[in-house]
Amino acid sequence: MARVPAHPSRRGITLIESLIASALLLTVVTAILSALSAGHQHSREAQGLVTASLAAEQLMAKVSSDAYGSLPEWDGWDEKPGTLVDEDRMPTLFTMIGRRVLIRPEAHSIEQLQVRVTGYTVTVESYDATGRILTRLVRFIPEPQA
Repeated sequence: MARVPAHPSRRGITLIESLIASALLLTVVTAILSALSAGHQHSREAQGLVTASLAAEQLMAKVSSDAYGSLPEWDGWDEKPGTLVDEDRMPTLFTMIGRRVLIRPEAHSIEQLQVRVTGYTVTVESYDATGRILTRLVRFIPEPQA
């Protein structure tokens, strides 16, 4: 006669083992989804910063190419988000960006050359709907010499 083992071999998994496996799977899936969500959020933030930089560069190029004598007229220029002047030539993301210009007269001295250079410091800022500054460009434009 065949002898029957005292403890028959178990088949399948117990309820506790399946609950532990489910909890581990849930933890892994949650971690992966959190990482994907954070990556997507960082991607959108980076896209917004690149858009803001392009908008500021475009306006700085426009201001810098204007005649030196008319630079003070740009002081206080402000385009609120959604009201960009060049909107027809810009991607739709630019509508979420506002831009402003500040012009300040300044003089810089170069001691080694004993030269004093006067001109305007042009500051162009791009900002979002909450007023947070996304990009700030500063450029000194010297007065043309006669």
